[in-house]
Amino acid sequence: MDWSKAKSILIIIFFILNLFLAGVIIKLANQEGISQDTIENAKKALLNRGVIVNSEIPLYNKKIGTLVYSDDNINYERIIKNFLEVDFLEIEENSKEEYMPQELIEKDGKEIIFQDGNKFIYKNKNLSYIISADKSSEEVLGNIKKLFKGTGVPISQFVFDKMEDGNYVFRQKYNEFWIFENYISVRTSKEGVLHLECRYRRIEDIIQGSDILTAHQVLIKNHDSIKDIEIVAIDLGFKESVVQNGKGELEDIPVWRIRTSQEEEMFFRVYDGEKVNTQ
Repeated sequence: MDWSKAKSILIIIFFILNLFLAGVIIKLANQEGISQDTIENAKKALLNRGVIVNSEIPLYNKKIGTLVYSDDNINYERIIKNFLEVDFLEIEENSKEEYMPQELIEKDGKEIIFQDGNKFIYKNKNLSYIISADKSSEEVLGNIKKLFKGTGVPISQFVFDKMEDGNYVFRQKYNEFWIFENYISVRTSKEGVLHLECRYRRIEDIIQGSDILTAHQVLIKNHDSIKDIEIVAIDLGFKESVVQNGKGELEDIPVWRIRTSQEEEMFFRVYDGEKVNTQ
């Protein structure tokens, strides 16, 4: 091969490579779209009203849609078998019929109460009631994985969120979003699980994306409620909220969660930045 042909091939290769790199840069720019200068200016503006940001301000600015749940319920039979260590068929008929709300099932000092088709509470009265909160969250999660095997609850998607009144609280992360209403709260002793509360609805999809306000825009906008605080975490996820139709219906909407050093949590709609009433 002569030099002129080799030179032409190299030029073509470099041209294709440059196109590829340009595409990557454009894609990243579209995904981020927020400069570090913008974030620093936002932090300065917040500091002027007494807001100290001791966490990263997320740069997420893609469209987010509506969370759609499946009608499938968790596997009650497997929950009874795993937690009470008894076969479902051994439970008396009047203790399992229809899984009525507030239905209590007891066996050998252990009990489960099912609520609303997607929530249950487990208690073990055989263990000494001395709460142990010195275990790592990884250890606690590892200890309960076996209990959820075959129940339909994707335990591998649950991530430690926080300690709350001596309870280890884990929440589901679906792709990059926290699902704040899907949670497992665990209270342990040295001997094992004392109390466990689980709420889970299976996610079907996230559909029909809409533009959002970024985290720093929401922080700046809410000057009335976000002031004189220290922010330690900012998260993106879905939170249950009352639908604005006067009927009291609930839906899960995308929100920014702001957590403060005083363990206060505030939620703001990503579409308009309005604060979500969690009461």
